[in-house]
Amino acid sequence: MNLFSQRADSLWALYKSPKSHDTTKLAALYELAWDLLYTNPDSTFILGQKQLELAREKKLRKLESKAMNTIGASFQVRGNYVKAIESYQQCLKIMEELGDNRGIAAAMGNIGSLYIDLKDFSKALGYQMRCLKLVQQIGNIEGVASSLNNISIIYTGLRDYDQAISYAEKSLDMYDLLKDNYGIASANGNIGNLYFERNLFEKALPYQLKALALANKEGYTYLSITTGAEIGNTYHKMKKNDVALKYVNEAERLLKKDPDASAQMAVSSVLSDVYQALGNYKEAFRNYEITQRIRDSLFRGDVQKELTQKELQMEFDKKLVADSLKNADEKKVTDALILAKNTQIEKDRIQKFALYGGLILLFVGGGVMYNRFRIIRKQKEIIELKNKETEEQKIIIEEKQKEILSSISYAKRLQEAILPPMSLIRENLPESFVIYKPKDIVAGDFYWIEVVNRDNILIAAADCTGHGVPGAMVSVVCSNALNRTVKEFEITDPGKILDKTRELVVETFERSETEVKDGMDISLCLLNKKTKVLEWAGANNPLWIVRNEKIIEFKPNKQTIGKVDKPSKYETHKVKLEKDDNIYIFTDGYADQFGGPNGKKFKHHQLVDLMCAISTLTINEQKVKLEKEFTDWKGDLEQVDDICVIGIKI
Repeated sequence: MNLFSQRADSLWALYKSPKSHDTTKLAALYELAWDLLYTNPDSTFILGQKQLELAREKKLRKLESKAMNTIGASFQVRGNYVKAIESYQQCLKIMEELGDNRGIAAAMGNIGSLYIDLKDFSKALGYQMRCLKLVQQIGNIEGVASSLNNISIIYTGLRDYDQAISYAEKSLDMYDLLKDNYGIASANGNIGNLYFERNLFEKALPYQLKALALANKEGYTYLSITTGAEIGNTYHKMKKNDVALKYVNEAERLLKKDPDASAQMAVSSVLSDVYQALGNYKEAFRNYEITQRIRDSLFRGDVQKELTQKELQMEFDKKLVADSLKNADEKKVTDALILAKNTQIEKDRIQKFALYGGLILLFVGGGVMYNRFRIIRKQKEIIELKNKETEEQKIIIEEKQKEILSSISYAKRLQEAILPPMSLIRENLPESFVIYKPKDIVAGDFYWIEVVNRDNILIAAADCTGHGVPGAMVSVVCSNALNRTVKEFEITDPGKILDKTRELVVETFERSETEVKDGMDISLCLLNKKTKVLEWAGANNPLWIVRNEKIIEFKPNKQTIGKVDKPSKYETHKVKLEKDDNIYIFTDGYADQFGGPNGKKFKHHQLVDLMCAISTLTINEQKVKLEKEFTDWKGDLEQVDDICVIGIKI
């Protein structure tokens, strides 16, 4: 049994188990549906319907929205774009009602990607730009990378190549940061297509080949198919049709395992051109027919249907008007003959009929006007009711937002209570600074100090899993574990402090019924002010000492303070400090910030250069310089992570 079958069996077992919670069942259905999306989209649709029924039965609105997203994806893969958009729009509507920005961003991104498939790049750009703004606001780095990549594809379609390459490079940098192989492959393929569109085929190939190699290695079948077709097209343009045929035939072979309408069209289109260049006109024409048939079904079927309906309606309206005019003319002729033949008595009788007819028309017209008035009044009542409901929902949302902000503000006060006062740091380490910038109101980063005795000071910079409220909650657990280790167990050796802290953190989280893998990275120093000896240990975060404007780096143990598979003891390093040495401990938020002229990461090597350059300044000047450099680099971009930097001058 292969891994996919094992996973499918496991998910089915979860769904069918009477012990599984409703949310667990829905999650199992969701995973199953998306595993089958590109190989069996009909099954994805059926599973999406099961999701929808269960979510509605249990009144789980957010999961109902996820079900609509699944159904929309199944329609999109099968080429039914009208149904796909309807499903995505229903998903978007629910997320907007719930005020779920992450869900809103995902729905807009889906609709934008669908318009990319339809080659409607103007509409696609509008949705993707709104998606990008939202994912930047909520700090969803994966969403930012995906949106940047899609915007690059859109600008390629609009032939704005400068914008396209700019967004593509930013996307690739972020995928590299996230170690997202699918994103890396997609972004490389996108850059290759950019060069292809500019007829720079030699530059396009390395990116396309890298994308294909990664897609094949990771088993991204759909990406392997489309990239193989693109490489074939590049070789075709370079007049290397034998090589082109090799790549496109492999893509066609993979299509049999992973059928998809748009991918089939891409493969058939290139095959038609290659076979024509090789003189095989029979195969060229066969693939041309396949391409046209799919293009018609994807891009013209629904439009043609709408046009036909409008044409029929127009013909019907024309006939109705013509019949009315014809009847009116015949009545005029009849009336004229009667007037010519009949006597004055007949004229009186006609006048009576005319009077009766006028009264009937008056009553009919009055009835029509009354009915119209009643409809308008009903519509007005509905609009007023909707406006009232909207206003009530707005008030509820505003109240909820106030409650949430109030709770987070209270959480901030609780977190500030675990942070040592700056007066304590200045009293014991007068030549020092702390830069502390939470990404949100509360943070996962924190700084910590403990005075062991008059000469020995413990100080640390820590980075807990996540940021915002979840990160702050983890920071409380980790800070408490540090305090207990030093005060209750009286441990002062940095390596042993980290060993005991890890034990206490794991013990705390193991009380949960669910597995918790959260923890912290930390750089911890014990400074003897009298002997000038520094003892240090680190979990994923290093220690930098700048001496004579050169960096001395102490590397940390590569394991977090938390649950790990094969834990090892943390190592304590000792170093004799010299006068004017600068000690720096920090979390990764500063180096990971995007910004600068090209919107790239600041990175550690640039931080090393900056630390060396400012080491001759006073400690207060160093802090000012670091804060200004960060602000200038970030510019108008969002802060991507919490920041904590501590500097000490000897």
